[in-house]
Amino acid sequence: MSPLPEPMSPEDSFLAGGGRVGAMMRAHDWSRSPLGEPAGWPQSLRSVVSLLLNSKFPMFVAWGPELGFLYNDSYAEILGAKHPAALGARFQDIWREIWADIAPLIDAAMSGEAVYRENLPLLMNRKGFDEQTWFTFSYSPVGDESGHIGGMFCAVAETTHQVLAVRRQRFRIELEDALRGVTEPRALAERSVAALGRHLGAQRVGYARMQPGEHAVACDACYVDGVPPLTGCFLPAPFGAAWLARRREDRTEVCVDVDACAEHDPSAWRAIDTRAFAWVPLIRDGRCMAGLYVTFRGPHHWTEQEVALVEDAANRTWAAIEQASSAIALRESEARFRALLTTGAYSVFRMSPDWRELRELDGQGFLADTLEPSEGWLQAYVHPDDQPLVNAAIEAALASKSMFESEHRIRRADGTLGWTHARAVPMLDNTGQVVEWFGAASDTTARKRGEEDLRQLTGELEQRIAVAVEERQAALAQVHEMQKMETIGQLTGGVAHDFNNLLTPILGALDTLGRRLEGDERARRMTAGGLQAAERARTLIQRLLAFSRRQHLAPQPVDVARLLSGFTDMVSRSIGPGIRLSVSCADGLPPALVDPNQLELALLNLVVNARDAMPEGGELALRVAEEVEGGNPRLGEGRFIRFSVTDTGVGMDPQTVKRAIDPFFTTKGVGRGTGLGLSSVHGLAAQSGGDFALDSQPGRGTTATLWLPVSDVALAETSHAANDAVIPSVPAATVLLVDDEDLVRSGTGEMLADAGFTVVSVGSGFEALQKIHAGLAFDALVTDYAMPGMTGAELAREVRRLRPGIPALMITGFAALTDREAGGLPRLAKPFRQSELAGTLADLLETGKGNARLA
Repeated sequence: MSPLPEPMSPEDSFLAGGGRVGAMMRAHDWSRSPLGEPAGWPQSLRSVVSLLLNSKFPMFVAWGPELGFLYNDSYAEILGAKHPAALGARFQDIWREIWADIAPLIDAAMSGEAVYRENLPLLMNRKGFDEQTWFTFSYSPVGDESGHIGGMFCAVAETTHQVLAVRRQRFRIELEDALRGVTEPRALAERSVAALGRHLGAQRVGYARMQPGEHAVACDACYVDGVPPLTGCFLPAPFGAAWLARRREDRTEVCVDVDACAEHDPSAWRAIDTRAFAWVPLIRDGRCMAGLYVTFRGPHHWTEQEVALVEDAANRTWAAIEQASSAIALRESEARFRALLTTGAYSVFRMSPDWRELRELDGQGFLADTLEPSEGWLQAYVHPDDQPLVNAAIEAALASKSMFESEHRIRRADGTLGWTHARAVPMLDNTGQVVEWFGAASDTTARKRGEEDLRQLTGELEQRIAVAVEERQAALAQVHEMQKMETIGQLTGGVAHDFNNLLTPILGALDTLGRRLEGDERARRMTAGGLQAAERARTLIQRLLAFSRRQHLAPQPVDVARLLSGFTDMVSRSIGPGIRLSVSCADGLPPALVDPNQLELALLNLVVNARDAMPEGGELALRVAEEVEGGNPRLGEGRFIRFSVTDTGVGMDPQTVKRAIDPFFTTKGVGRGTGLGLSSVHGLAAQSGGDFALDSQPGRGTTATLWLPVSDVALAETSHAANDAVIPSVPAATVLLVDDEDLVRSGTGEMLADAGFTVVSVGSGFEALQKIHAGLAFDALVTDYAMPGMTGAELAREVRRLRPGIPALMITGFAALTDREAGGLPRLAKPFRQSELAGTLADLLETGKGNARLA
């Protein structure tokens, strides 16, 4: 049975019904209310109260001068913790926190003006904390029995959820717009956290990646408002082991106030200006890969909708970042694959997932490029008879998401028909869906035609074998020529060393003898002739070393006219009597910047090539002039010396001219040429800052032109007669001379003694060290390099250790000796004149150049 309704007087019948609030009104003590007892309420108020108590819509009425407050069950839910204390209380006392916002509206209603507001924002405190709310309501004035405004009536609907839902949806749309088109992961994170931070009004929102092992966090992006950002990598250990364990769980963690939560260490959070936070872990395969966090400086009461929004933003951000990272990895992989294919002369293409559209084709000259998407690719490229075959291969690949492969006829870039072997693989996204097909096509036209012509080639097999054998013989001959050149180089270097050792005492003896025979003119002429012969022998050795590439080459100012005067005799003997040679050199030529021995070798190569091009004889002209270059794109601005060697020989066709400077290319018979002559000339031009060119036509001869830069440095004075070199004044000094060759040691000692030095001579490094340990006092060391038991570099290093500051000079006949092998010592090449030896040693004693650290 339903309970009987509680008895009430006829005057209280307007309070009938009304649910819980109605029952409370009937039982309420109204003595403290500004409204007084219900029995004294005017009929106008009673009518409004009866209306609102029996309505399911939130309503209230405020009555009288102090606006006593009455409401129904639906409005009690809006009051929250303020109910039931609000019943009969003063309107202002109930809603003190929003009074400044609604007082003007109440005043208008109490003045007889109806008021309506839609989605009015109000910061309420109805659950023990401030919360942003929105309401749609109307304030209606209510007249009393006297005709005046006795109070106001309000019908209200809280729209907080609707407003926030609209805002959340708008935020999601704005987030999608902000992330759309962004391809860089960090930029995606930065845009996402900034949008979320502004939407929530948070002090900090960030996106972080877990480092391998999950021991460190890398903050990729951080939005802040009034607090310092979290950037770079940091260790999360200060936040406690429990938090570290929880962040690996696949659930969102929120905290309203770390100061009121026993699970958290407030000091660690206070250090980063945080009281409330939310952490959304992003888990893959049971491992935390990344996370999105939101923090507030003060306590924050999280709503379910806010947490859901943060989770949604975190998942959207991670998905966008993962997609962008995958796209980057795909592009990099595709670029590497494309590079691999293009280096192998493959055509590379990209197709849409359904193969309807050709997105891109890089034909590599085999097929016509397609830079714009094309749906008519099948008809444009594939032979009509082969299109069914290609379509069948496409259908099979689509059905299995496996490799596409087909060999068919195709229209090539030049419009002709050819054959291709094409393969393509599907590129899949994270969900396993095909995003496009990436493939490569090779030109198999030659192979297919070869298969068709196989029967015809049978008769030509013997001829091809003969050609192959001939090519192999030519290759072997080329290798033999290279080995021969290497052997010649080694032999030349060894012979040059011995000749240099032999020439050293000869030059020294003749030099010294010439100075001691001052009064005997006939003896001076004889010694001068001997010196000239020795100097020519030294020059010849230098030319041999340059030819064998065993000499240290150094560019220097070269008097071209003087070089050609000595070069012409050698050329005349090389070309034979059947060729008429003419040499012309412009007057007043400036010096060229080049290695003189290398220049002689280059000119000799050009002359020999010209001679070989005229087997029946002819004319050969060598012309040298200055040229100011500005129009040749291969030459920079400046002055150059132009060497032109012109012959009237057989000439060359354009194909031969193009290949003439290639290493080992030769048109001469087996054993007659190395194929390195013109290549070395071209190399000299390039290394010297010049250029080299060939102009030739069959039957009309050839002109080879070499340009070399003009030297900015003037030529050194070299006007002394052969035996008149000036001996510099030298300081009084004792020289320790070490050389295992008796003749060289004796001759070098005589030159040093004659120049004014005191000389102590020994035949090995060990003897030198014995004298030093015995207390020998000396001022400089002059040592040969190649000696039994101990090299000159090793000896100098030991001397430096025993006698720091002693200068050392290396004298050697090895032209190919490197600075490292020589221990970084100053060197004087054998053979040398007395003036060269004395001058170099005097400079070392004076300037201390020998004190350089031994390598």
